[in-house]
Amino acid sequence: MNLALIDYAILIGYFVLVFAVGFWVKKDKGDKLENYFLAGRKLTLPLFVATLVTTWYGNFLSMGELAFSQGLVMWLTQGIFWYVVYFFVAFFLVEKIHKTKLFSIPDQLEASYSKGTALLGAGVNLLLMVPAVYILSLAYICELIFGWDKIPCILLGTLIPLLYMLKGGFKAVVYTDFIQFIFMFAGIALVIPFAYFKYGGWDFLVTNLPSSHLTFTGDWSWQLILAWFLIAMWSIVHPGFYQRIFASPDLKTAKQGILWSIGFWFIFDMMINLVGLYAFAAMPELEPATSLLVFSASVLPVVFKGIFFTGLVATVMSTLDSLGFSSAMSISYDICKRVKSDLTQDQVIKINKWALVFVMGLGIIAAIYFESLIELMYVRGTIAISALLVPLLGSYYLKPKSKAGFWSIVAGLVAAAIASLLKHYSIIEIEPIFIGLLMSLISFAMIK
Repeated sequence: MNLALIDYAILIGYFVLVFAVGFWVKKDKGDKLENYFLAGRKLTLPLFVATLVTTWYGNFLSMGELAFSQGLVMWLTQGIFWYVVYFFVAFFLVEKIHKTKLFSIPDQLEASYSKGTALLGAGVNLLLMVPAVYILSLAYICELIFGWDKIPCILLGTLIPLLYMLKGGFKAVVYTDFIQFIFMFAGIALVIPFAYFKYGGWDFLVTNLPSSHLTFTGDWSWQLILAWFLIAMWSIVHPGFYQRIFASPDLKTAKQGILWSIGFWFIFDMMINLVGLYAFAAMPELEPATSLLVFSASVLPVVFKGIFFTGLVATVMSTLDSLGFSSAMSISYDICKRVKSDLTQDQVIKINKWALVFVMGLGIIAAIYFESLIELMYVRGTIAISALLVPLLGSYYLKPKSKAGFWSIVAGLVAAAIASLLKHYSIIEIEPIFIGLLMSLISFAMIK
């Protein structure tokens, strides 16, 4: 794809700005671990909303892929289902989370079960929070913009967020997310009016789309749709969600922040879904994984095209850095600090910096292996929810035995992994998440 010089200038300017903001962040006085991992528990409402909203949208290419291939199914499975879970967290869970003043999900697992359960939960977080899907998304964008091969694009996409995370910790993630929040909304919003003026409005979509694209089920089975409702419960086991709640100064900021975020998520979901519908109606021959990129580039003029691609890069980087940091924290704080309790705060932070390099490397390997963003997102969501949902909710609402959490995680993890393999080779038809959650629940109930 040929971009004008001014478009490249906008993109490069964004990289410089984000890099500068990430390095500008200053260290606060006080507890070093609180400052490094939770930004001193001082997130203001605007920062809370910006970092929470952006953290959930690195998978925008998979959402564009789904909107292009299935239509309104995307809004149901990637939007409505998730809003229901967000409201549940805001009204029934956030108070329980915030009042503990902990650092992470494994902290909660240890408080309710045992150190072994916490270590196992940290291991699950580590494997499933590796930001491979977002590294792959950046690679797709980079390939399209520069025409490079996949591997150099993947390497480039990890470098900038890695550098500012090494320098500024979670505070650098939060401040760069605020910049990325502005770019991501501006980028996708620009596509819609240009698509409308080039192709027309609702009549154009109705005429050129299959009828299934305008239903909430599309060509999907109800079993698969229900599985995606369970995938939406990832918010309940997502370390990034907990980290932001723990980092907020009070319960009011956390609760209002989630409710404001739902409004922004709704707007962004609708924009992506609409662009995906336009893309299929106008160019049904496009490759689904990159359809949002190619279509948007075809309708946008110079300058606006630069803003759009900058917005896409910002959307992915905002999630890549958040998940990368959470994965590294699983190693340094959740695992190493538990195994060797006499580590100093400076040593934990140093380990975290090495862990950042390690998890980004894992992400690169996974991104090279997988081709489908939807596939990658679905598999990791299935395993994470099967392993952690039951014991984590049980820790807040019940008084289970210490062994219940450990064996519930083991049962859910093993069952979901085996079922995923069997489903991949068409040996079974049932969605793996049903089997994983059922086995986790049975194990928890029997031991409780």
